[in-house]
Amino acid sequence: MRLYGSEKWVFEESRIRRWAYRLLGEVHVPGRLRSYHILRAVRSLGLFERPVHMLDAGCGRGDLALHLARRCPHWSITGVDADEGKVERAAQLARRCGLPNVRFQTGLLETLEFDSQFDLIVSADVLEHIADDDRVIANLCRALRPNGYLLVTSPSIPQRAHLPLVRWREKRIGFHPSQYGHVRQGYGPADLAEKFARSGAEIVSARFTFGFFGTLAFDLFFVIGDNRPNPLVFALIFPALMALAAADLYFPGQTGSAILAIARRPAAAGEVRAA
Repeated sequence: MRLYGSEKWVFEESRIRRWAYRLLGEVHVPGRLRSYHILRAVRSLGLFERPVHMLDAGCGRGDLALHLARRCPHWSITGVDADEGKVERAAQLARRCGLPNVRFQTGLLETLEFDSQFDLIVSADVLEHIADDDRVIANLCRALRPNGYLLVTSPSIPQRAHLPLVRWREKRIGFHPSQYGHVRQGYGPADLAEKFARSGAEIVSARFTFGFFGTLAFDLFFVIGDNRPNPLVFALIFPALMALAAADLYFPGQTGSAILAIARRPAAAGEVRAA
């Protein structure tokens, strides 16, 4: 099986980054770790072996949808995002990779009109960018089939403490956290459980991710240059970052900088269960 994110080399202009994608897979370590947590959660639901209709709500460039389409050819996947450029890029990658089981479309999550169509909906680090999150959650829950699952990731409240070096680099490059485009800091387990309940879904689980090890991996990745690190420095530290990511997966903590929550739409009497 190809490494997660390895198909991104197709549109990469930098020769160094192109080979990095081909040899290492996704080089944005925090994004890769977030996706690994999602994939692990999907596996725990027993969905990989079943025919699944999935919606990637706020798919961005389609990294997760493309990976799952390649990994699960028996799945049918739809990716929706408001950014037309990202959607077109994802669609081109799907064509280049020969993945007929995934399609992408431009749209706002606030105006989704899907109704009882999906067995699984994933919305990864999207809700914290949307002012009317209640409306979006209601739309996503309505789009689920009975007994379908909604998986949400977001920054958590409260956040773990970050390295002082992070603040130093923010000042050095003139970066402010507001540039992430968040309209809220994030969510706690009770917040999401309440929002799911108002939309007719019941929470299955909620756990923190990016604990000590994951937050350390995130901080070090940011400090060495984030998306544009020095290639030599990145090559030297990449194995350590991936080791920290693995530790975050296998040694969960009681707190974390992110949260992963799963909700289920209950089936009413006489409704057909999700696939």
